[in-house]
Amino acid sequence: MKYQFCLVILLISGIAHGQAVYGPNGEYKGYIQTSPNGVSNSYSATGAFQGSAQVQGNQTNFYGPQGQYQGNIQAPVYTPPNTTIGTPPQVNQVPSIKGW
Repeated sequence: MKYQFCLVILLISGIAHGQAVYGPNGEYKGYIQTSPNGVSNSYSATGAFQGSAQVQGNQTNFYGPQGQYQGNIQAPVYTPPNTTIGTPPQVNQVPSIKGW
C-alpha cells in the first residue's frame, strides 16, 4: 500500500524518467522510474524494488515485488451532460428593395 501511494503521486505529476520520493517530514523514501512503455517501478531508500504500476487507459494496475497482481484504481470517465443549446439570436436583416 505504501508504494501504491508513491506510484499514484508519480502518475498524477506526469511521466518522468526518475523522481525522488520524500515523506511528509522531508525524509528521503526512495525513487520511482518510469520506462518509455509507461511502467513505473518503485524503489525504497535502500534501492530495493517495491513494486510497479502500469497505466492502461483510465485504469492503473499495481504489481508487487515478485510481480503478483495487487489491484487497480480506475479514474472516473467524465461524460458531459446532454444539454440543449439554445438557438443563437438572429441578426436584424437589412431591408431589401424589390424590383431592381
